[in-house]
Amino acid sequence: MLSIGLKENKVHIEDIVNNYDFGENIEIKEEKINDRFFLKFYNEYKDENFYNNLSIFITEIIIEYYLKDMILKEVFMNYINFNREEKIEIVQLAYKNLYSEEGITKERELIFKEVYDYISVTNMMLIDGFVSFRLKSMDEMINQIIKRSIDEFSAVKEYREFINILQYFVDIQEPKIDLVNVLIENGEYKLYDKDNNKIDGDFLKDIINELSEDGINKEDILISSLITIAPKHIIIHVTEEHKNDEIVDIIQNVFMENVDFCKGCELCNITVPLNKKK
Repeated sequence: MLSIGLKENKVHIEDIVNNYDFGENIEIKEEKINDRFFLKFYNEYKDENFYNNLSIFITEIIIEYYLKDMILKEVFMNYINFNREEKIEIVQLAYKNLYSEEGITKERELIFKEVYDYISVTNMMLIDGFVSFRLKSMDEMINQIIKRSIDEFSAVKEYREFINILQYFVDIQEPKIDLVNVLIENGEYKLYDKDNNKIDGDFLKDIINELSEDGINKEDILISSLITIAPKHIIIHVTEEHKNDEIVDIIQNVFMENVDFCKGCELCNITVPLNKKK
Protein backbone atom coordinates (compact mmCIF):
# COMPACT_ATOMS: atom_id res chain seq x y z
CA MET A 1 0.00 0.00 0.00
CA LEU A 2 1.06 3.56 -0.71
CA SER A 3 -0.71 6.37 1.13
CA ILE A 4 -0.71 9.98 -0.12
CA GLY A 5 -1.84 12.71 2.27
CA LEU A 6 -2.91 16.25 1.41
CA LYS A 7 -4.12 19.19 3.42
CA GLU A 8 -6.22 20.12 0.41
CA ASN A 9 -9.88 19.18 0.45
CA LYS A 10 -10.78 16.27 -1.80
CA VAL A 11 -12.79 18.51 -4.12
CA HIS A 12 -9.61 20.35 -5.07
CA ILE A 13 -8.04 17.31 -6.69
CA GLU A 14 -11.20 15.50 -7.76
CA ASP A 15 -10.75 16.28 -11.46
CA ILE A 16 -7.23 14.88 -11.53
CA VAL A 17 -8.23 11.76 -9.60
CA ASN A 18 -11.29 11.07 -11.77
CA ASN A 19 -9.52 11.66 -15.07
CA TYR A 20 -6.26 9.90 -14.30
CA ASP A 21 -5.51 6.39 -15.50
CA PHE A 22 -3.79 4.59 -12.63
CA GLY A 23 -3.38 1.40 -14.59
CA GLU A 24 -4.78 -2.03 -13.94
CA ASN A 25 -5.02 -3.90 -10.64
CA ILE A 26 -4.84 -0.78 -8.49
CA GLU A 27 -7.45 -0.33 -5.78
CA ILE A 28 -7.96 3.18 -4.39
CA LYS A 29 -9.46 3.99 -0.98
CA GLU A 30 -10.09 7.39 0.58
CA GLU A 31 -9.74 8.39 4.22
CA LYS A 32 -10.01 11.61 6.21
CA ILE A 33 -7.73 11.92 9.25
CA ASN A 34 -7.85 15.22 11.16
CA ASP A 35 -7.12 17.98 8.64
CA ARG A 36 -5.74 15.68 5.98
CA PHE A 37 -7.28 13.83 3.10
CA PHE A 38 -5.61 10.53 2.20
CA LEU A 39 -5.62 8.48 -0.97
CA LYS A 40 -4.49 4.91 -0.39
CA PHE A 41 -3.31 2.86 -3.35
CA TYR A 42 -3.29 -0.92 -3.13
CA ASN A 43 -1.44 -3.05 -5.66
CA GLU A 44 -0.14 -6.58 -5.26
CA TYR A 45 2.81 -5.85 -7.54
CA LYS A 46 4.68 -2.65 -6.71
CA ASP A 47 6.61 -2.63 -9.95
CA GLU A 48 8.22 0.20 -11.92
CA ASN A 49 4.98 0.89 -13.78
CA PHE A 50 3.11 1.34 -10.48
CA TYR A 51 5.61 3.88 -9.13
CA ASN A 52 5.88 5.61 -12.50
CA ASN A 53 2.11 6.17 -12.80
CA LEU A 54 1.76 7.42 -9.25
CA SER A 55 4.79 9.71 -9.61
CA ILE A 56 3.21 11.36 -12.66
CA PHE A 57 -0.07 11.72 -10.75
CA ILE A 58 1.62 13.31 -7.71
CA THR A 59 3.70 15.60 -9.96
CA GLU A 60 0.50 16.91 -11.55
CA ILE A 61 -1.00 17.62 -8.11
CA ILE A 62 2.15 19.47 -7.03
CA ILE A 63 2.17 21.63 -10.16
CA GLU A 64 -1.58 22.20 -10.40
CA TYR A 65 -2.17 23.18 -6.77
CA TYR A 66 1.00 23.72 -4.76
CA LEU A 67 2.99 25.55 -7.44
CA LYS A 68 0.03 27.71 -8.42
CA ASP A 69 -0.64 28.61 -4.80
CA MET A 70 3.04 29.45 -4.21
CA ILE A 71 3.14 31.64 -7.33
CA LEU A 72 -0.01 33.49 -6.28
CA LYS A 73 1.32 34.19 -2.78
CA GLU A 74 4.76 35.21 -4.04
CA VAL A 75 3.40 37.71 -6.56
CA PHE A 76 0.82 39.29 -4.26
CA MET A 77 3.07 39.50 -1.19
CA ASN A 78 6.44 40.49 -2.65
CA TYR A 79 5.84 42.42 -5.88
CA ILE A 80 4.54 45.67 -4.45
CA ASN A 81 5.30 47.75 -7.55
CA PHE A 82 2.27 46.30 -9.34
CA ASN A 83 -1.37 47.03 -8.62
CA ARG A 84 -3.93 44.29 -8.02
CA GLU A 85 -5.08 44.00 -11.64
CA GLU A 86 -1.49 43.81 -12.85
CA LYS A 87 -0.65 41.11 -10.30
CA ILE A 88 -3.63 39.06 -11.45
CA GLU A 89 -2.44 39.29 -15.06
CA ILE A 90 1.12 38.31 -14.07
CA VAL A 91 -0.20 35.30 -12.13
CA GLN A 92 -2.32 34.24 -15.12
CA LEU A 93 0.73 34.46 -17.38
CA ALA A 94 2.71 32.41 -14.87
CA TYR A 95 0.02 29.72 -14.86
CA LYS A 96 0.11 29.69 -18.65
CA ASN A 97 3.90 29.31 -18.58
CA LEU A 98 3.52 26.29 -16.32
CA TYR A 99 1.88 24.40 -19.16
CA SER A 100 3.61 25.87 -22.20
CA GLU A 101 5.94 23.75 -24.29
CA GLU A 102 8.78 26.08 -23.35
CA GLY A 103 7.65 26.10 -19.72
CA ILE A 104 9.06 23.90 -16.99
CA THR A 105 9.88 20.67 -18.80
CA LYS A 106 13.17 20.20 -16.95
CA GLU A 107 11.65 21.25 -13.65
CA ARG A 108 8.72 18.87 -14.17
CA GLU A 109 11.19 16.06 -14.76
CA LEU A 110 13.05 17.04 -11.59
CA ILE A 111 9.85 16.94 -9.52
CA PHE A 112 8.94 13.60 -11.04
CA LYS A 113 12.35 12.14 -10.17
CA GLU A 114 12.21 13.42 -6.60
CA VAL A 115 8.70 12.00 -6.16
CA TYR A 116 9.66 8.66 -7.71
CA ASP A 117 12.74 8.30 -5.54
CA TYR A 118 10.69 9.11 -2.44
CA ILE A 119 7.65 6.88 -2.90
CA SER A 120 9.75 3.93 -4.04
CA VAL A 121 11.29 3.65 -0.54
CA THR A 122 8.38 4.67 1.70
CA ASN A 123 4.73 3.73 2.17
CA MET A 124 3.46 7.25 2.91
CA MET A 125 3.89 10.71 1.45
CA LEU A 126 2.51 13.94 2.94
CA ILE A 127 2.62 16.12 -0.16
CA ASP A 128 2.72 19.50 1.59
CA GLY A 129 5.63 18.38 3.76
CA PHE A 130 7.38 16.87 0.76
CA VAL A 131 7.07 20.16 -1.15
CA SER A 132 8.34 22.18 1.81
CA PHE A 133 11.35 20.05 2.69
CA ARG A 134 12.31 17.97 -0.35
CA LEU A 135 11.66 20.39 -3.21
CA LYS A 136 13.76 23.38 -2.18
CA SER A 137 14.67 23.91 -5.84
CA MET A 138 11.04 24.92 -6.47
CA ASP A 139 11.73 28.35 -4.97
CA GLU A 140 14.18 29.14 -7.76
CA MET A 141 11.84 27.60 -10.31
CA ILE A 142 8.97 29.80 -9.14
CA ASN A 143 11.15 32.92 -9.24
CA GLN A 144 12.18 32.13 -12.81
CA ILE A 145 8.59 31.58 -13.90
CA ILE A 146 7.46 34.83 -12.27
CA LYS A 147 10.36 36.77 -13.79
CA ARG A 148 9.56 35.39 -17.24
CA SER A 149 5.90 36.29 -16.75
CA ILE A 150 6.74 39.83 -15.60
CA ASP A 151 8.88 40.30 -18.73
CA GLU A 152 5.95 39.16 -20.87
CA PHE A 153 3.55 41.40 -18.96
CA SER A 154 5.87 44.40 -19.38
CA ALA A 155 6.07 43.78 -23.13
CA VAL A 156 2.27 43.56 -23.36
CA LYS A 157 1.89 46.72 -21.27
CA GLU A 158 4.31 48.63 -23.49
CA TYR A 159 2.43 47.43 -26.57
CA ARG A 160 -0.89 48.60 -25.11
CA GLU A 161 0.59 52.01 -24.31
CA PHE A 162 1.97 52.20 -27.85
CA ILE A 163 -1.46 51.36 -29.30
CA ASN A 164 -3.14 53.94 -27.04
CA ILE A 165 -0.78 56.64 -28.29
CA LEU A 166 -1.51 55.74 -31.90
CA GLN A 167 -5.25 55.73 -31.22
CA TYR A 168 -4.95 59.19 -29.70
CA PHE A 169 -3.24 60.55 -32.82
CA VAL A 170 -5.95 58.98 -35.00
CA ASP A 171 -8.69 60.52 -32.85
CA ILE A 172 -7.33 64.06 -33.18
CA GLN A 173 -6.90 63.80 -36.96
CA GLU A 174 -9.53 64.92 -39.42
CA PRO A 175 -10.17 62.09 -41.92
CA LYS A 176 -8.54 62.98 -45.23
CA ILE A 177 -9.82 59.98 -47.18
CA ASP A 178 -13.00 57.94 -46.82
CA LEU A 179 -11.45 54.59 -47.66
CA VAL A 180 -7.95 53.19 -47.96
CA ASN A 181 -7.06 49.82 -49.43
CA VAL A 182 -3.91 48.46 -47.77
CA LEU A 183 -2.17 45.92 -49.96
CA ILE A 184 0.39 43.73 -48.15
CA GLU A 185 2.42 41.53 -50.44
CA ASN A 186 5.92 40.06 -50.16
CA GLY A 187 6.86 42.45 -47.36
CA GLU A 188 5.77 45.47 -49.38
CA TYR A 189 2.96 47.85 -48.42
CA LYS A 190 0.92 49.85 -50.92
CA LEU A 191 -2.02 52.16 -50.34
CA TYR A 192 -4.88 52.80 -52.75
CA ASP A 193 -7.96 54.99 -52.46
CA LYS A 194 -11.49 53.92 -53.41
CA ASP A 195 -11.01 55.20 -56.95
CA ASN A 196 -8.05 52.93 -57.73
CA ASN A 197 -5.52 55.68 -57.28
CA LYS A 198 -2.26 54.77 -55.63
CA ILE A 199 -1.52 56.96 -52.62
CA ASP A 200 2.11 58.01 -52.89
CA GLY A 201 4.12 60.87 -54.35
CA ASP A 202 4.58 64.06 -52.41
CA PHE A 203 2.03 63.07 -49.80
CA LEU A 204 4.01 60.12 -48.47
CA LYS A 205 7.34 61.86 -49.00
CA ASP A 206 6.27 64.53 -46.53
CA ILE A 207 5.48 61.81 -43.98
CA ILE A 208 8.84 60.12 -44.49
CA ASN A 209 10.66 63.43 -44.08
CA GLU A 210 8.93 63.98 -40.74
CA LEU A 211 10.17 60.63 -39.40
CA SER A 212 13.58 60.24 -37.89
CA GLU A 213 16.07 58.65 -40.26
CA ASP A 214 17.35 56.47 -37.43
CA GLY A 215 15.60 53.11 -37.41
CA ILE A 216 12.97 54.04 -40.01
CA ASN A 217 11.39 51.03 -41.68
CA LYS A 218 8.51 50.19 -43.98
CA GLU A 219 6.19 49.42 -41.05
CA ASP A 220 6.84 52.87 -39.54
CA ILE A 221 6.02 54.51 -42.86
CA LEU A 222 2.81 52.50 -43.27
CA ILE A 223 1.50 53.22 -39.77
CA SER A 224 2.48 56.89 -39.94
CA SER A 225 0.79 57.18 -43.33
CA LEU A 226 -2.45 55.64 -42.10
CA ILE A 227 -2.48 57.82 -38.97
CA THR A 228 -1.90 60.94 -41.03
CA ILE A 229 -4.59 59.99 -43.53
CA ALA A 230 -6.93 58.84 -40.72
CA PRO A 231 -9.31 57.09 -43.13
CA LYS A 232 -12.89 56.37 -42.15
CA HIS A 233 -12.50 52.81 -43.38
CA ILE A 234 -9.59 50.46 -44.09
CA ILE A 235 -9.64 47.29 -46.14
CA ILE A 236 -6.60 45.08 -45.68
CA HIS A 237 -5.64 42.86 -48.59
CA VAL A 238 -3.36 40.12 -47.28
CA THR A 239 -2.99 36.37 -47.63
CA GLU A 240 -4.41 34.13 -44.90
CA GLU A 241 -0.96 33.11 -43.65
CA HIS A 242 -0.01 36.74 -42.94
CA LYS A 243 -3.23 37.86 -41.21
CA ASN A 244 -1.55 37.48 -37.83
CA ASP A 245 1.54 39.52 -38.71
CA GLU A 246 2.41 42.22 -36.19
CA ILE A 247 1.75 45.07 -38.62
CA VAL A 248 -1.75 43.72 -39.33
CA ASP A 249 -2.40 43.37 -35.62
CA ILE A 250 -1.35 46.98 -35.01
CA ILE A 251 -3.65 48.31 -37.75
CA GLN A 252 -6.58 46.34 -36.32
CA ASN A 253 -5.95 47.51 -32.75
CA VAL A 254 -5.53 51.15 -33.72
CA PHE A 255 -8.44 51.48 -36.14
CA MET A 256 -10.59 48.74 -34.57
CA GLU A 257 -14.11 48.54 -36.08
CA ASN A 258 -13.03 50.58 -39.09
CA VAL A 259 -10.92 47.68 -40.41
CA ASP A 260 -12.07 44.85 -42.66
CA PHE A 261 -10.25 42.08 -44.50
CA CYS A 262 -10.74 41.61 -48.21
CA LYS A 263 -12.13 38.15 -49.00
CA GLY A 264 -10.94 38.23 -52.59
CA CYS A 265 -10.91 40.92 -55.27
CA GLU A 266 -9.00 42.30 -58.23
CA LEU A 267 -6.79 44.38 -55.99
CA CYS A 268 -5.20 41.31 -54.50
CA ASN A 269 -4.13 40.16 -57.97
CA ILE A 270 -2.67 43.54 -59.08
CA THR A 271 -3.20 42.62 -62.72
CA VAL A 272 -6.69 44.04 -63.29
CA PRO A 273 -8.51 47.21 -62.17
CA LEU A 274 -8.83 47.58 -58.41
CA ASN A 275 -11.85 46.63 -56.38
CA LYS A 276 -13.87 49.72 -55.41
CA LYS A 277 -16.00 50.33 -52.37
CA LYS A 278 -18.22 53.38 -52.32
